[in-house]
Amino acid sequence: MKRFFYLSILTVGFLFADRAHGQQGTNPEFLKLFRSAVASSKPSTVRVISGGKELALGTVISADGWILTKHSVLKDKIAVILPDGSEEDAELFGFDVPCDLAMLKIDAKDLKAVTFTDSKASKIGHWVASAGTGSDPVAVGVISVAAREIKGAKFTPPSGSQGGYLGIALDLDFAGVKVQEVLPKTPAEKAGLKANDQILTLNGENLPSTDDFLALLARNKSGDEVKLKIIRDEKEQDFTITLGQRPGGKGGKSRSDIQNNMGSKLSDRRAGFPVILQHDSVLRPNDCGGPLVNLDGQVLGINIARAGRVESYAIPSETVRPLLEKLKMKELQK
Repeated sequence: MKRFFYLSILTVGFLFADRAHGQQGTNPEFLKLFRSAVASSKPSTVRVISGGKELALGTVISADGWILTKHSVLKDKIAVILPDGSEEDAELFGFDVPCDLAMLKIDAKDLKAVTFTDSKASKIGHWVASAGTGSDPVAVGVISVAAREIKGAKFTPPSGSQGGYLGIALDLDFAGVKVQEVLPKTPAEKAGLKANDQILTLNGENLPSTDDFLALLARNKSGDEVKLKIIRDEKEQDFTITLGQRPGGKGGKSRSDIQNNMGSKLSDRRAGFPVILQHDSVLRPNDCGGPLVNLDGQVLGINIARAGRVESYAIPSETVRPLLEKLKMKELQK
């Protein structure tokens, strides 16, 4: 049976490879092909309600009612809808701000818990499915970047001071950090940055990826000076730029921001995670908090953010497992 399933996936692989911006991965007929991948985790996936709205999924981690979910979306009163359709009030226990994970507790027993597997069980290019509360996955894609630490990652909650504003859009398809667009009347434009500049360092720190750059930049506030080393026309240049305030409302949106939102709405929090497993599934923000599985149904991690047009993030199992017991205590994990 498993062999037949693999052969079926290979048959439709060519169809999926040419999907338009990931939309094939949300086609209902296509999602049905991955039912067996999520079959074992579906009974362990619940819908999380907060403030009267369905804001996330949750992952059952023990039979006696402990449920893991996305923390930053939780507001006001919390409840969960169980696989049998019943609704239970939930109590918020510990939460980890860097990983954006929270532990809920409901009065239940005999729930089915997931079993985590190290994310290295699957490699770049391998299929993954995001379990939901139905028979079909809520999204399907492939692993685009293996689990990795994000250098200098730091998340500043919205209620605190916001990170300083540079005013550039980045080329998300570039292997390093490359400027795709410089927004008008921004610190970047005033300093002389240009599209196609490759950013090599920020305040002396090397930048292997866009995520590393964003994490380091977020550690600076409006009015701070940052030093960039870039390469333009095969020549290195140094810039010192005073960061500004991030524009509010609808102003200041770049072409990249607009394009990223075309695939689906992005998560409000989609950066600052210390470790991420990246896949290209078109995952809705309110479907974060549920398990990410491979074709064998093994849980590789917890989906945590829809980060870009072709980027969704999961916190890998290797990072989740050590947090579980700590999150059962009512304390903030910083």
